[in-house]
Amino acid sequence: MTKKHPLLLLSLALFLMSCIFDSDETGLNSWLSDQGLPVNYKVETVVINDIDIESSRVYMDSTPRSGDVYTVLGRVSNLSHEVVYDMAFMDSAFFANLRSSDSASAMLSLNLIKTFYSTKEAFPKDSLPIAEEMPITVSWILSGGSNKKSYVDSLGKSDDSLWYKQLKDFEADNSADTVFSIKFSKTDSSLYLHIPDDILEDMKAMKKTCRLQLKLSAPNSARAYHFYGSQTGYVPVFRVEYKPKGESKSKIRSVVPFRVGTLFHNMESDPQALILHGGILDSLIIEIPSDKILKALSEFYGDEFPYEEGDGNDVRQAVVMAQFSFIVDDSKGSQEMARPIQVVVGSYVDSLGEEHRQMEYYKINREYVSSQGHPNMVFNGKDTLKLQVTYGMRELINRASDGRNFKMMMRMGYPVLQVKDPTYSNYITKDNDTSYVFASNFDYARYDFSSIASNPVSLKLWLATNRGDK
Repeated sequence: MTKKHPLLLLSLALFLMSCIFDSDETGLNSWLSDQGLPVNYKVETVVINDIDIESSRVYMDSTPRSGDVYTVLGRVSNLSHEVVYDMAFMDSAFFANLRSSDSASAMLSLNLIKTFYSTKEAFPKDSLPIAEEMPITVSWILSGGSNKKSYVDSLGKSDDSLWYKQLKDFEADNSADTVFSIKFSKTDSSLYLHIPDDILEDMKAMKKTCRLQLKLSAPNSARAYHFYGSQTGYVPVFRVEYKPKGESKSKIRSVVPFRVGTLFHNMESDPQALILHGGILDSLIIEIPSDKILKALSEFYGDEFPYEEGDGNDVRQAVVMAQFSFIVDDSKGSQEMARPIQVVVGSYVDSLGEEHRQMEYYKINREYVSSQGHPNMVFNGKDTLKLQVTYGMRELINRASDGRNFKMMMRMGYPVLQVKDPTYSNYITKDNDTSYVFASNFDYARYDFSSIASNPVSLKLWLATNRGDK
């Protein structure tokens, strides 16, 4: 069949350049062989412009997280963060002394992750000191038992993952509001939070055992605060100071939470907006119609496409790499760390007759990255986001006879400290030092992806082909 002249912008390259695959022709031949394709397949490129997105939707993540390593309290990027501390008191003498005490007070001490605010790699300048008058709501649930051993056993059998899920339905026995003065300096990064006296009054009703689930909420905070969790060297501590009746000196009872959870609340005014938040698993799902892609391939190859003979799987070509280019706008975003943030992508493919999300592998163009930086990031001052969708596009083209559209997912990943480093991972240098490409903490950022849905996208395909004279 005579090849037709393409109606779209199509470009042809006989062999894939080494800068795309970071390898020579031998490496490409190895890839073809691994895919079960003849090594004499030629690699060609096709560019398809002006593809409209058919649908887009954000799935907001509100799953509570473990706070064993770190916790977040306060509000940033329209996310409100709460923390719940799970603690146990197992001393009947303590409760007896507490009941007889004329005066008692409680305090929760928290340790700020100081490096998060002072590391120059993450921030353009030191962000300490910090001062704020922060309204905090303290709420709690108290439970107890008369048998110490059985109560300890019941706590030990409590499943952590189930507890995290149940935090979304936290129903407090009581609560109290207070305004707390936050002051952090370069030398003092500890917070000593006075606990309302009502909690101690409730604890006096306990006999031998007590489980305290204490929640802190600060939805009107000017910022979010990052604290160490319960499984670190800087654990939170709940301290009760009391003076038993007839004694001249006060006593102190300190308890470390045996687990901690962090809750997230999305404060966006429009739940339908295409806004993703970093640090949690918000996902943007977009669906792209396949008709324009298939038409372009038919024009390019000059034969019937999609292939509908036999089982409908078209193995006359294989997608070596595929990349979408999206229009984005950094000006609508907000973040804590002032660093570019990677965008993680996955494609939806068929797996035994069911839809399955396949996370995409990012192939680095070393020459481009060394001069221009990684193209799969936002907050990098560019108006284009380029995401590789090789697995998904390979499946779409090979199984296009069933009329499917292309469906993909994207979310925000880690901040990137060295945008032009082509290794794309932290590594040990020849001097035995660690070179950090990615930050160790997520940025609780906010990014508006509405420009993706309102602008056409372009697709570039690298195809290993065996057709006629190709």
